[in-house]
Amino acid sequence: MSSSVHATTRLRRATRYLQKHGEEALRPRFVNESWRRAAVSGREAAILRKAAVREGSYGAFDPATGRGWDPLWDKPGKTASIRPPKETKRERTRESRAQRIEQLLEQADEKIETYRKAQQEKKPEPGIETLFKKMMKGPGNK
Repeated sequence: MSSSVHATTRLRRATRYLQKHGEEALRPRFVNESWRRAAVSGREAAILRKAAVREGSYGAFDPATGRGWDPLWDKPGKTASIRPPKETKRERTRESRAQRIEQLLEQADEKIETYRKAQQEKKPEPGIETLFKKMMKGPGNK
């Protein structure tokens, strides 16, 4: 159960109509040769239904408190599901990024070693020939 305000207290009018009329509150009516909208809108019904699923009162409606949801009220052929929030891409891919970083860290020591060897091989061998070449370039050039 959440600490937020329950849906039945937010949607008092819709709850009152469901207590009084039941399923008829969810259906539009044909009165005096014109259609009247449903007393409880689809959006309000969906909020009340999801609240009942969350609190575990789905399957039975208590007219005294107005809590719960009768499965007969569901629209036929619709299967509603409560999915977890989509989250940001960074949060969704966090696990795969962590695994990739761990794999790269396993190879890091080898890569550092090969890089250092390559850098060492680039350096000229110390000796008289290297010293002479440096002196020929002059003091300003390195």
